[in-house]
Amino acid sequence: MNLPQFLCIALVAAAPAAFGEASASNTIAETQIRSALADWVSAANRGDYKGALKVWAPDLIGWAPDGVDDTYQREAAYAERPMQAPKTTYKLIINEVIVEGSLAVVRDTWIETTQRDTGPATVSQFRSYEIWRCQPDKTWKISRWIDGPVLPSKE
Repeated sequence: MNLPQFLCIALVAAAPAAFGEASASNTIAETQIRSALADWVSAANRGDYKGALKVWAPDLIGWAPDGVDDTYQREAAYAERPMQAPKTTYKLIINEVIVEGSLAVVRDTWIETTQRDTGPATVSQFRSYEIWRCQPDKTWKISRWIDGPVLPSKE
């Protein structure tokens, strides 16, 4: 057996172990991301914007269909408001999570219900993409996000 054949066999033999390790860490990351999103929804739905702040990375940039760019500083300022019952609550459907190394992409659908002072609540939905980064403390946080247009809800 020559050296190239030996190296090829060695790489093929080592691949399942390396793939298994990456797959296991990706599964752990996906679980942490799903949990962080559930925590955000729970915090936002009870008006706890300091709790909701935990999902955002310090380098956050977000793009909504309308308005100015979202940043961590804007979210932190919003979190300083007194806790109160929110007019808008959320449901979340996570459509897909892809993790590769220290980055992850989440594709999800958000359903917003906004209570009005008079009349029935308004229900709408939008689709979103988020880029998550593993932080130095090993937590996963949203670094970038972009929302699609708001649509009438199918609920």
